[in-house]
Amino acid sequence: MKMNLDLKRTLAVAELLAREAGALAIELQSNLGDVHYKTVKDVVTKADLACEKIIVEGLKKAFPTHSICTEEAGSLVGAESRYLWVIDPIDGTINFSRGIPFWGISIALHFNNKPLLSAVFLPRLEEMYTAIFGGGAFLNNKPIRVSQVSKASQAIISNGDFNVGDVESINKQNLKNFELEAKLFQRVKCFGSAVVEGCFVACGRLDLFVMTMSYPWDTAAIALIVKEAEGEVTRLDGAPIEFIDGEQVAYSNGLLHKMLIDALKT
Repeated sequence: MKMNLDLKRTLAVAELLAREAGALAIELQSNLGDVHYKTVKDVVTKADLACEKIIVEGLKKAFPTHSICTEEAGSLVGAESRYLWVIDPIDGTINFSRGIPFWGISIALHFNNKPLLSAVFLPRLEEMYTAIFGGGAFLNNKPIRVSQVSKASQAIISNGDFNVGDVESINKQNLKNFELEAKLFQRVKCFGSAVVEGCFVACGRLDLFVMTMSYPWDTAAIALIVKEAEGEVTRLDGAPIEFIDGEQVAYSNGLLHKMLIDALKT
């Protein structure tokens, strides 16, 4: 990759903005006011918008030529289109709005459509997950690695949320997944936040995570973190992830990846 960018400095900016957004989210959480519904069962809060503003303005100041893609504001095209920041200001907004601690701020930089660096902050857990392409993955500046569980009967999997995307289709698929996963694995979880579940795979708390519905801001940061933690990330059909709307994605410790993909194809 040929670029003119100090990656450590760039990551430090992303970390700082994630922490600032996290602090603001916690400050606003006790006084959210009206929660607005984007769809019948999907919400957005004033904290989502405020956190997104902090991150976007910070990135524009630090990297004025870079492009930005966010969950709420959409695409902001910069002069240097090779660099694309992908932001989820609060992933797990339903959890956040109800006081469930599994939510986080996700900031990723892609270069020529490939993940370059990631910062995911889980404020209520006081955990910062980071990765730079080729440099390993870290939790609060300490190296992390995926689990070494190789037996399905000893593995813990998390499956994506219900009532997302094409609700009828996704719910039907999730029910099928849960039945299959319950037979194969030790436990089946659903935490309701992709960035939490992806980071939990990266640090070995989970062995696998299945997303039956995703958007680029769901996957942009955690895919790199899991890979740099020596895990594996593909679409559910085994093809490389493309970071597009509606993708179905599997994250794993690598040891159980093929078995999971083959099982879900049945």
